[in-house]
Amino acid sequence: MRTGDSFRTLVCLGFMVMCLAVHAQTPGLPSGPLTPMGAEQKGNAAGTIPDWTGGLVKAPAGFDPKKGYLDPFASEKPLYTITSANQAQYMSLLTPGQQALLKRYPGYAIPVYKSQRTAAFSPEMMNAVSAESKQVRLSADGLALQGIQSSSVPFPQPKNGLEAIWNTLLRRPSQTVRVHTASFVSGAGVKPNPVSSSATIAFAPAIGKAGSNTLFGLIGETTRPSAQAGEAVLVLDTLNFKDEQRAAWVVNSGQRRIIRAPELSHAAPAGNSDGLRTVDDIYGFNGSPERFDWKLLGKREMLIPYNNYRLTDKTLKYEAMLNDAFLKPELTRFELHRVWVVEGTLKPGAEHVYSKRTLYIDEDSWYVALMDQYDNKGELWRVKMLYLMQAYDAPGMYSAGEIQHDFNARKTAFSGFQNEESPTEFNVPVKPGDFTPTALRKLMR
Repeated sequence: MRTGDSFRTLVCLGFMVMCLAVHAQTPGLPSGPLTPMGAEQKGNAAGTIPDWTGGLVKAPAGFDPKKGYLDPFASEKPLYTITSANQAQYMSLLTPGQQALLKRYPGYAIPVYKSQRTAAFSPEMMNAVSAESKQVRLSADGLALQGIQSSSVPFPQPKNGLEAIWNTLLRRPSQTVRVHTASFVSGAGVKPNPVSSSATIAFAPAIGKAGSNTLFGLIGETTRPSAQAGEAVLVLDTLNFKDEQRAAWVVNSGQRRIIRAPELSHAAPAGNSDGLRTVDDIYGFNGSPERFDWKLLGKREMLIPYNNYRLTDKTLKYEAMLNDAFLKPELTRFELHRVWVVEGTLKPGAEHVYSKRTLYIDEDSWYVALMDQYDNKGELWRVKMLYLMQAYDAPGMYSAGEIQHDFNARKTAFSGFQNEESPTEFNVPVKPGDFTPTALRKLMR
């Protein structure tokens, strides 16, 4: 693997989730009481989406991070399973990407379970959302935020697409997290060859930067296989993409020096993915929103990956989890939830491999759950899926892993999986000096 591939792989960790049912009111103005994150507290009229009653913030008895997350809903059985044979009954609840997956892969299926609104965050994080919501505003043509201090959701009731996108850029399970994950490619007969990495991510409040232009800092290194071990990266992202750009550095182990990596953004190929995904579609979307026009299409009830605790089982080996290009359906869980639908269309004159991307964002957490991406001919090309789960030890929404299907290549990029890795650590202590080129140099081997 080239150095560029390795450091892009590292960044993948940290960014280590229609028209028939659009919300009848003005987008961003739901009726009735709201949750601290801006979601509608009441369930739907049919009773298939329950009320939000505080989420899941306490670990079940016997939880051991070294074994993976205990599933609070392990005894539940699917209400029904969608396959290519019966998908016509559920078209209004599925994205174009989900419909295409069912048609393309005969063994692919969507097991649907009872909806559980488990999303919740620490009292400090939820209080910050409420306290700052009236003072935060967009500036610099929507490419910067002003008035933000500690909030992870600057616009709990978004009025436009850019506000919703900024919510996804700032959402997080906790102020700091140390992740240990693997990425690999499978499909078309290719067997997974995992590359494992560890990274520490800290948002501005945790590193003494509250009220500054810092969005987050990330520092990490590849740990296996041995040929890539020692590659390391540092990324500092900004709240003002108009006047600043993402700052990134990488350790070039061959040359034994640190070099700047300005290309680590937008449509650059993400590492360890065989070119199946771009840097800016990791975790749904990250980095500057400048190349797309973003439109808020409203809310929709949809079947999305949720409460995927089964996928965290530490006894599972990566290859055993796969059915060639997709995860074995029996390991996955989908539920009916309300999502914000945001459509990004490439601006005239802007460069990107996608002409359009549609994001489906969980209303309770602001995590992207699904995303459809279109090529420059307007054809559906790639489908992203984040297998969301509530990390009750944070507490906060997190992902058991994410995948991106490429229909042209008939292969899939898997990232953020933790089954054969050390447990994720939330709320780890950090200091500003941990996110500097000097700190990166210390990772050099």
